[in-house]
Amino acid sequence: MIVNEQQQPIKVESADIARHVGLDVAARAAEQAALAQACGESRAERVMLAYAGGWLRLMAAAVPTAGVVGYKQFHLADGNKVRYTVHLFDLATGSPIGIVDAALITTLRTAATAAFAARTFFGAGAGPLTLAVVGSGAEAEAGVLALGHLQELKSVRVFSRSVENRSRLAARLGHDGLEASAADSVHEALAGADLVYVATNSGGQVVLCHEDIAHLPFVASIGSTLPAQRELDSEVFLRAGRIVLDTFDALKESGDLIAARERGFRGDGVRLLGDMEPGAPDIAAPTVFKSIGSPEQDVLLAHAIIQRAAADGFGTRIAPLQSVKVNL
Repeated sequence: MIVNEQQQPIKVESADIARHVGLDVAARAAEQAALAQACGESRAERVMLAYAGGWLRLMAAAVPTAGVVGYKQFHLADGNKVRYTVHLFDLATGSPIGIVDAALITTLRTAATAAFAARTFFGAGAGPLTLAVVGSGAEAEAGVLALGHLQELKSVRVFSRSVENRSRLAARLGHDGLEASAADSVHEALAGADLVYVATNSGGQVVLCHEDIAHLPFVASIGSTLPAQRELDSEVFLRAGRIVLDTFDALKESGDLIAARERGFRGDGVRLLGDMEPGAPDIAAPTVFKSIGSPEQDVLLAHAIIQRAAADGFGTRIAPLQSVKVNL
């Protein structure tokens, strides 16, 4: 027997998110996700399906404390086009509650999670910080804005391989009220910095070595999310004072950590973000936060967006997409 659903889910498009969802929403969802993972309050799985001409990935999570279960799907086709959506369901009833265009969710949750890691390390009341940024794309820009939302930034120095791109990003950050400049070299960007946000898309090329960042208290790396990608040299992990991950899946999915394990990195003492102790460890070596993104981050941010949409009246109520099959 087939029973029609009555509840109308909400569809939220990227334009709605850009217009109505601020960093405060993303920051709260990032903290909620980190704590849910660390406390064992969530279940999550990943699926990667590769096929001729493209791939499809699923990141699914159930978070009972939030009453939600869902998944993000994203797939590549037609050369380099990637499309993202998050589908959410009420955990108790199974009814669909929302569909969210997730192109912006990935960027927002990544930035907010790294900013939460930095706030945990430095503390909410830390003095003005000097931030170095390696990378000049959308992920780099979002990371700076999220860090500036949770921490007071004294200045921002941007480096990327493209002179035009790093100058353009510095100018945009200046328009957002930050004191930002483009650095002519990675060493110029890192000199005297308190932390570095590394957000690159360099493929298999290492961008930073241990010697580059050894003087920094805190390193946040959000690139190298797949086995074939690289961002940080293996020595960064082998000689770190502390390593913090947003998901233990990074140990087998990030090309940086795979390479480090091949060099003898065992992962002893690695912590999840939700278990991270505030402040620097006693050893005079950087704390390295490595992020590849987690299903909990996607689902909880999408859930927060749906809740905001229901409260503020944006998004579109749509006809139920599913019926219920009842076995007689």
